[in-house]
Amino acid sequence: MSNIEKLEKVLKEEFIPELDESLLELANITQSWKATSDDKEEFEDLKEMKKFFEQVVEDLDNKDISEEEAVEILEALNEMRLDK
Repeated sequence: MSNIEKLEKVLKEEFIPELDESLLELANITQSWKATSDDKEEFEDLKEMKKFFEQVVEDLDNKDISEEEAVEILEALNEMRLDK
């Protein structure tokens, strides 16, 4: 499996669904009167992140991502997971 295929699989089957779940949780929190400015900032950051990764998926579908770019994005995703 190429790095491009790995990236597509990870984004579509794991990362974006997890991101959607986190966004839903944060949307509920930010609509509460208990929401902090950090909660709202995190929500906005996750929305931007989702837009970015949806663009990456679109680029993958259009075959506009090279193997090298796929490796870089996979490495960044792995670092994000380690930061959790």
